[in-house]
Amino acid sequence: MKDFLSDLSGPANTMDILNLVFLLTLAVGVSRILANIIPLPLPILQILMGCLLASPLFGMEVELDPEIFMMLFIPPLLFYDGWKIPKKEFTDHGGQIAAMSLLLVLVTVVAVGYFIHWLLPSIPLAASFALAAILSPTDALSVIAIAQGRLPRHMSHQLEGEAMMNDATGLVSFKIAIAAAMTGGFSLLSVSGEFLMVALGGLLIGGALSWTVGKIKQWMTARNLYDPATYVVTILLLPFAAFYLAEHAGMSGILSAVAAGMVQSRVDMLPVKTSTRILNRSIWEMLDFTFNGVVFLLLGLQFPGIVERVWADSATQSYAMGTLVLYAVVLMALLLAIRFAFIYAYHWIETRLLKPRAKGGENQPLLLITTLSSVAGVRGAITLAGVLSVPLFINGASFPGRDLMIFLAAAVIILSLLIGALGIPYFLKFLSLNDLKEHERELLKARQIASQAAVDWLEEWSKAQSSDEPEPKGSVTARIIDSYRQEMQAMAMERDDRADQAHQLHQLETDLRIRAIQAQRKELYRLRKRRHIDEQMLQTLIRELDYEEAALQ
Repeated sequence: MKDFLSDLSGPANTMDILNLVFLLTLAVGVSRILANIIPLPLPILQILMGCLLASPLFGMEVELDPEIFMMLFIPPLLFYDGWKIPKKEFTDHGGQIAAMSLLLVLVTVVAVGYFIHWLLPSIPLAASFALAAILSPTDALSVIAIAQGRLPRHMSHQLEGEAMMNDATGLVSFKIAIAAAMTGGFSLLSVSGEFLMVALGGLLIGGALSWTVGKIKQWMTARNLYDPATYVVTILLLPFAAFYLAEHAGMSGILSAVAAGMVQSRVDMLPVKTSTRILNRSIWEMLDFTFNGVVFLLLGLQFPGIVERVWADSATQSYAMGTLVLYAVVLMALLLAIRFAFIYAYHWIETRLLKPRAKGGENQPLLLITTLSSVAGVRGAITLAGVLSVPLFINGASFPGRDLMIFLAAAVIILSLLIGALGIPYFLKFLSLNDLKEHERELLKARQIASQAAVDWLEEWSKAQSSDEPEPKGSVTARIIDSYRQEMQAMAMERDDRADQAHQLHQLETDLRIRAIQAQRKELYRLRKRRHIDEQMLQTLIRELDYEEAALQ
């Protein structure tokens, strides 16, 4: 901890750390407000704000230890990626997602790695492969935010699945290449074998740990020992525990965090403890937004110093600052070209082998879909967090080309965001989209089925009551059934003569509504199990029911 504090800004003390945390958190919130006013992608705005904080006006200087940076930001970001990945779509588009996250990453690492080393021989070959690896992950959240929900659903799901998987494969490749740079030896054959071993080991450790946490939760719930707040705190620590255990065992902590998130998402969707789901969801959405924003702010804080050092080094090297900017543009063009060629070839082969596939939004011009998917390959927080984790030193000497690597990665991130912000809305104009209307129809149909399940349960409950039950109880049941059928949100005020009876009826109504919501939730799980609705639709509808139940309680 002492080393961590000393790395922040010279002679640091507790107040400096608190001020830094406060300013970064405040800046993340302010950046979101400014993004509604200034027509710039949010990550670029956050980088600019970081540069402003590093200017002489504010004089903030931050230099995080790379290992601390990796441990602090990577596990929770990847854990949440694994948590929210749409499982059905991941299965349906598994072939393309696997190709994009494994084969495309491998092609990118090899082709771009050799190209970077040829372009800038001052960056060692292993370090060039590391930079190419960390440039391979894409950021689906940025793309979806730019598209504002107008992307075809199948493409949105593919981008989310690809982003989650190539985050992991890109980071694992990056860590292996960095290790090779540290030891001075690099072999593609040995790296491939090591990749498979550490990947499988990481997946097993993360999945097993998350499964164990889920089993403990079930055991505690069965014995009334379960506390939502304690469980949520445990889940907050889970990605760090999965990462640390895997790394300590010599396996991939990155894939361990992803596997823990994927397994835990299944536990989270179990029909128990609505309050836990609401609390979990709210905290993780807040943390994901905050951590992404802090990563870009930290780049902005360090970027002026990086540019200054690169500028100083350019006097003794064969390149100038303008040349480096040109190299970044060429590098971005190469990444786009590789992505375009790979996607086009994949879809061309797929349509030749499976000609009859014309499902929904996939029945679009191949060239247009390929171009849109290519410009949607935006780089984001994972690329940034990875490159900032490059070690400062090797055997006491400065890591060769570290500042160049960070400069090029930052430039590619900014260029990809600009290309996405301009290209995605432009190419979307040429797509014939009916996804939003179709999605709304499917949601409406699922709501109707769930509501009918609630009505059926209420009618069965009403019939099961003895005939000598007080009439007001029957009227309560009838009113609830009527409200479901009419899709009403509120009930008419009751007029009862006796306050006690009114209170009892109110309690009965609340209990029946909660049990009817539980019937809806079970029906939605059945619909998902039978694949009538997808994972995202299930999460949307479960969220609605959770808030409705919370309001009743």
